[in-house]
Parts: sequence; C-alpha cells; structure tokens
Amino acid sequence: MPRHQYRPGDTVILKARVLGSTQPQGTGRIVSQLPETNGSLRYRVQFSSENFERSIEQDEIDTVVSATTAHRPHRVADNGGIGSWVKTNAIRTRK
Repeated sequence: MPRHQYRPGDTVILKARVLGSTQPQGTGRIVSQLPETNGSLRYRVQFSSENFERSIEQDEIDTVVSATTAHRPHRVADNGGIGSWVKTNAIRTRK
C-alpha cells in the first residue's frame, strides 16, 4: 500500500506542463490528504495564485524542488497516544 509523501502544510510545486494550459503559477500548500483512488494518492492543494483548491495526484508533484516533512517523525502524545483534545481526567466509567 503506497504512503502519502506530503502532509498538510507542506509546500509543493507541480511538474512542468502537467495540467496543460491551466497550470497554476507559484507554489501550493497541501491542505489535506485525500484517500487513495485507483492506486494513486491524491492531495487537496491551495496555490498562492488561485482562490480555490485543486485535487492533484502525488505523481504530479515535482519531488526534487518541493518541501517535504515526511522525514519528520510523527509526534506521539505523552498520554499514551491519545491526542491532546481528550481530557483523560474527565473520563468517568461505571463500576
């Protein structure tokens, strides 16, 4: 199963002439990772020169010049892997 190479907040640049005449200029920011579709990973990307978001495939991103944080280890919370939005002290269970 392929893995997403980019995370939300990463800056990307598309390969030359991938989208033809509708190719956006400048850099794009990954907004979210989309589910795998027909074996290709997709991202929701907002480009600085546009006021809308695009859905692009991972293969359309120029990996040489795009910034990636995939090498960054995934942060694990100190409270046993539960995110900070869960207040473990407020959880009550019946006996």
